[in-house]
Amino acid sequence: MPSKCEFFYKLQERGITAAQAKKWLKANPPRKGWKHSAWRWAFEQMGDAS
Repeated sequence: MPSKCEFFYKLQERGITAAQAKKWLKANPPRKGWKHSAWRWAFEQMGDAS
């Protein structure tokens, strides 16, 4: 299981800052039943949004 930070770093590699991800997560919280980290949710969902 990847660490919480693995997706955090993947987001940064993509040029997305922690602040941008947090702001996005406020507007797009993980769906009910999501069992992974919020960083993973942002990584998987923000890719589609851009």
